[in-house]
Amino acid sequence: MDDQDEISTLGIDPEALESARVLQSVAKEISNDEEKTSQLRLIVETIANESILEERDYLVLTGKTREFVNSLGFTSPFSVSKTKDIINILLLMWNHTNVTRYVMKSVYNVNIASTADEMIDQFPSDLKQLDAESAEIFAKALKDGSENVRNIRLMVVGMYGVGKTSLVKNLIKDLRDENLKIESTEVIELRRCQLMENGDWCLDKYQKEAKYKCRYQDALKKVIEQPTSMDESSNVPSILDAPPAEPEVNDSVPVQPTPPLEEIKKHVVERKDDEEMKGIINLFAKAPETSEDITINIPAPVETGITVSVWDFAGQTLYYSTHQFFLNKRSIYLVLMDMTKKLDECIQEDETSGIWCGLSEECKYLDVFKFWLNAIHMYSGYRSMTGNIKPTVILVGTHKDKMEGSDEEKEVKKDKYFEKALQAFRGTKILRHIHRKKYLVNNLTSDDPVFKQIRKEIRRLAEKQEFWNENYPVRWIQMEQSLDKLRDSGKQLLQRNEVNAENQSNVHPVIEKELDLFLDIQHRHGNILYFNTDQLKHLVVLAPQWIIEVFKCFISHIKNKDPQLSVQWSEYKKNAILKPEIFSEIMDNAPPNIEENRQHIMMYMEQLDVMAKPLKPEECKEIDALEEPEQETSDAAEELNVNFLDFHIVPCRLKNPPPPIVQFTSPENCKKTPVLCFVFIDNFMPPSFFYRLVAVCIRTWPISQQKGKNLLYNGLAVFEIRATYRLTIWYKDHIIYARISSCSKEPLFEFDFKLCHGVRRKLRHSLENFVAQSLENPWTARKLDENIQCPYMKESSYNAGMFRVKDFVYNRELSCTACPEQHAVGREEAMKDWYKEALDRMQNDDDLNRPVEESDLTKAAKMVGKEYWMLGIELGLTDAEMEQLNNEKECKKNRSTFVFRYMVMWKDKEGKTATLQNLQKAMQAAILNH
Repeated sequence: MDDQDEISTLGIDPEALESARVLQSVAKEISNDEEKTSQLRLIVETIANESILEERDYLVLTGKTREFVNSLGFTSPFSVSKTKDIINILLLMWNHTNVTRYVMKSVYNVNIASTADEMIDQFPSDLKQLDAESAEIFAKALKDGSENVRNIRLMVVGMYGVGKTSLVKNLIKDLRDENLKIESTEVIELRRCQLMENGDWCLDKYQKEAKYKCRYQDALKKVIEQPTSMDESSNVPSILDAPPAEPEVNDSVPVQPTPPLEEIKKHVVERKDDEEMKGIINLFAKAPETSEDITINIPAPVETGITVSVWDFAGQTLYYSTHQFFLNKRSIYLVLMDMTKKLDECIQEDETSGIWCGLSEECKYLDVFKFWLNAIHMYSGYRSMTGNIKPTVILVGTHKDKMEGSDEEKEVKKDKYFEKALQAFRGTKILRHIHRKKYLVNNLTSDDPVFKQIRKEIRRLAEKQEFWNENYPVRWIQMEQSLDKLRDSGKQLLQRNEVNAENQSNVHPVIEKELDLFLDIQHRHGNILYFNTDQLKHLVVLAPQWIIEVFKCFISHIKNKDPQLSVQWSEYKKNAILKPEIFSEIMDNAPPNIEENRQHIMMYMEQLDVMAKPLKPEECKEIDALEEPEQETSDAAEELNVNFLDFHIVPCRLKNPPPPIVQFTSPENCKKTPVLCFVFIDNFMPPSFFYRLVAVCIRTWPISQQKGKNLLYNGLAVFEIRATYRLTIWYKDHIIYARISSCSKEPLFEFDFKLCHGVRRKLRHSLENFVAQSLENPWTARKLDENIQCPYMKESSYNAGMFRVKDFVYNRELSCTACPEQHAVGREEAMKDWYKEALDRMQNDDDLNRPVEESDLTKAAKMVGKEYWMLGIELGLTDAEMEQLNNEKECKKNRSTFVFRYMVMWKDKEGKTATLQNLQKAMQAAILNH
């Protein structure tokens, strides 16, 4: 067959390949017998199409196999051996999708393609990496009718007192007209607006009906422009009142039958008095013959379908540790700076404004500016890694009225101010986020033309982003509308059964798995909070800022405290220990919308790593895959302080600095591993990452104590990981450090390398999970680099004596210049504790120094696991090259094909230096850094 060479055989067992060749040869032999050819092909195709369904009918396999045996088996040319081979290939097809696709392509030149394969080009960019089942569900929903979504998500950020809330007032017409008294935002204020024809923004509550009518109008236009999707026997578009066609046999995800017409009509009758339903019924009562005939009575001057969500962030630095829940790559940012404050001026913060999350004892205004731009870059998504960054950040100077000089002189000062501030990012990709136009505002003058210019520029930037005009299913509009109604009624937290009820009351309810996907995507976009975990999948947070309001309850001052709880309150303030009675008093003083949901509060705080519950003694028997001996684990459990059983730790409240840090980071009279360092390669780490890591550690190991006090401090924490083993973690700037020490007196003591490996993996994977909230896999690993500090340093120093671990893969020893005298550090002494297993793999690789062959690449491609993206980087490919290759159809469907293809690119590029030894070293380095 001409295109036989194009079929990937990676991941297919040789026995299956041989059986497929038997089937192919038999099919050729009977090609002149039309009846046998047709019968065999029908049997194979039926099994193939059924095999890729999620809920398969096993009777199809047994029935069709029996049909083959009874009608064709053991007859010429189906010998006994060939009959067995064909039965074998039918069984293999049933159990392995890649075999199914290979057989159908190689024997019958038929592609078994899913709906997702057909529709993938119409997917939003951040949904092209969905798992196969979710992609199929989304593709089917999209195929039934889609809309182009045009939403602007505007994030207004900056220091407290800079004028964010006043600026928001001047951008939104209703707030200007009402001339509201502006008060500082304490948490996050979210206002949904509609973009008017004249460029102004109006609050959504006055335009919501028109907004949804416009969305249905646009969807109806698309249906009319594609007459094949219309039911020609009816004047009503099929997307609303006619069940879709039966799914094709080769669909890989079963579709629950769409409600019949009678059921849809019943839903319509039940809701005929709803205002939005009246609009829909009127809109779809009669389908116009052409798109020009569509007319909807919508109050002018609404700009059809464009929504602006304005997020006004609290400026107090105490809340900065929560902003990772909201910043994302689908946003436009206004970063505000007070032009009357010098960049090197220190910020004076009191108890109500918060502390600077441990970054620095003296925080300057430039530090705040750098924090926001770094955070925006980190949460801007994977395209930040490929260089394909489009400006999304508009810099705005405030308090123009307090500046000296003429308007022209003030503009010059504003430009110089931001030029100086941006010098901190010279040579970095962060500058690519910054829009060239910068603005200076006087928020006291609401009719200043500058506010119109800012609104216009925000829209212009949004229209250039990848998320603009993306396709989403039309039938999801009703569910989105339902959530809006519940949100407007004051609902902030829903039980899942309430969401299900709303879905079932819609004209066209979706199946449960599609509803799960809808909620997941709404969560990705920051519109709701929905975690599909066993603990939280029954809850949906409609107003994400509710989480910040909950967080505020645990950091704000509580009036009229119970005097009997003074000791517990003191413990909470000093050591961040939250006892149940303090939690109850906090909830008793919380707003009603929080107090009534108190039973769910802790689950969310734990899920978001804002709080952590320390282990109880009996829980310490669960080692969390650290491979510790059972006996030693029991010893560790016996030494726990049994008084600490029922409380939580709130890490971000840890304010006390540690005693001289050296006693923990470089303890005397103890055996110590080298210091392990997790370095964030953009030279920025949100401080919240460290405190969330502390929360993870609290859930995994007992907190160390000394003289009856927990060893938890602002920036440092110590844990008991075994009877004589302690883990210390600390951070400064963009580096998190970890070290294990032991007070064992065994004369031949050596660290348990399996325990060290397990600890390292726990820390690494936790940090990757934090990063993954903003950076989609597989690019997550690119944010972290693992280093080892020189094992001969008497005291651990900040960012000194650092060796990238993967450099030891390529070199047996490296030079240290941080110690008083320059010396060599060998691979063995640096890696023996934290990386013993990897070290063992490196010892005997000299015999592999031969040119790599394609058979080596095929074998290696099958072995590569989750580190596959890092391996490409290690082989010298860029993220852009990898992404372009990964978007090819065959590579997207099969990871081994993707890995093999980029290995071939490496081999062709490197020529003679592409040796098996170098390939193995790259694979080892990729594993170490994942």
